[in-house]
Amino acid sequence: MSSLPRHRTVADVMTTRVHVASPSTPFKMLVRLIEENRISAVPIVDAQGSPLGIVSESDLLLKENADPTNPLDLLRQRSQRAKADGVVAAEVMTSPVVTVGIDTPIAQAARVMRERNVRRLVVVDTRLRIAGIVSRSDLLKVFLRTDEDLRDEVLHKLLPAVVPTEAAGVDVDVESNVITLSGRVDRRTDVEILDRLARDVDGVVNVVNRLSFRWDDVKRQARAF
Repeated sequence: MSSLPRHRTVADVMTTRVHVASPSTPFKMLVRLIEENRISAVPIVDAQGSPLGIVSESDLLLKENADPTNPLDLLRQRSQRAKADGVVAAEVMTSPVVTVGIDTPIAQAARVMRERNVRRLVVVDTRLRIAGIVSRSDLLKVFLRTDEDLRDEVLHKLLPAVVPTEAAGVDVDVESNVITLSGRVDRRTDVEILDRLARDVDGVVNVVNRLSFRWDDVKRQARAF
């Protein structure tokens, strides 16, 4: 029996070569790490490699913008004023850092990023040690899958798993990551299930459902009650 397509996880798109720093790393070294490696943030880890926080460009820029004579600066949050006065990573980092497990599906990671209003997530392994970092642009890479790749996944994984005896009666066309399903299947519920699962395939932008069915099992169930 065929299995449904595998959902891609952050492990498939994350950056694994991550530049990290310790809580005692000086401010100037943090700036150098960001500038020389062309990155936007540096995770701060303990001696075991577990993330404690993260220092972003915006954290470092608080020092540049700090002005004790400016009335607006006096209204800043206490944490921001402390960061502006910080000289080592522990004093300027944002903590706790938002993390996700290495097996977190891409869709779930995107939801966490949106809900927590962050631009990146630190990825940890089963021992809660840093395994990588994933950014918004990394999560968007799933939409770079080719039309051929998506069509192959629907034809050879999704259809055989849902309608194994009727897969040959379903046509699948993909253009610019938009899937069009046409043909006929046995039941109305099959049409609905295929539509939902096709939309859930990683990298699909939209689904045009032109499938028809031989009998309406939904109405039949309704009449039974």
